[in-house]
Amino acid sequence: MGSVLALLSAVLFAIAALIVRRGMQGSTAITATLVSIATNLVALWALAAASGGIRLITWPAVATLVAAGLFAPALARFTYYEAMNLIGVARASTISNTTPIFTALLAVPILGEHVSLRLGAGTLLVVLGLALTIRPDEGAQTDRPWAGALLALNTAVMASVSFMLRKLGLRMLPDAAVASALTVTGSLLVLLPYAAVRSRTQPLRAGRAALVLLIVSAVFTTGGFLSYFYALSLSEVVRVTPLSNTTPLFALILLAMFRQETIRRATVAGALLTVAGILFVVSG
Repeated sequence: MGSVLALLSAVLFAIAALIVRRGMQGSTAITATLVSIATNLVALWALAAASGGIRLITWPAVATLVAAGLFAPALARFTYYEAMNLIGVARASTISNTTPIFTALLAVPILGEHVSLRLGAGTLLVVLGLALTIRPDEGAQTDRPWAGALLALNTAVMASVSFMLRKLGLRMLPDAAVASALTVTGSLLVLLPYAAVRSRTQPLRAGRAALVLLIVSAVFTTGGFLSYFYALSLSEVVRVTPLSNTTPLFALILLAMFRQETIRRATVAGALLTVAGILFVVSG
């Protein structure tokens, strides 16, 4: 069940990514991040109150989950949006989706989890599959500034650290709704001061149509968060992370379905590698 929920989170995040991409045409990266996090916060705390899990809150759990939020989703999401603007969606996604590698490296010493040969092979296949799937066309004329690459890599590292802390927090507070709400709260705490400083040079802006798209995207993101936390509560982080990071694959499938984009050979090869990796992870 944990694997299914991890894949569901990937699908929901893929839908959100397609919607926010359109919304950002009339907005900015920091505005999109703020709207997304604020919407997540309202929805998740409402669900947390309804679940009755608030009574389980302890200060160690609060500190751990809020600390997780300081790394992701806010800062990780913002650096991804910025990387996407600098080097494009394909390259930014390729680099940022190396998260499973960093997660596997951190999970063994921090969480005491075991990475089997099959699980490790599956993780590598997922990453390689994603890299092929979202690789730009060979003739594409796209710059590769170091800033964009480093921002995307920073996204992967921050997300990995956040995943470790989320798993630790869930061991102290076994309620996915409350845990996800606390994590998003941590994100908002670090994002607001940054947004205040950034707004001096890049004012917050969003037209009515863009704002609606950003809010709708955030609703899907909320669902993705809940699915991910429930998956994390049911399974190991080294198993959940590779599956939840198949988001770009589902995004491409949705683009092909609704926008009728041409599917390249590299996309097919990447899809096959990713599916093989998923099977390894689920059976590992």
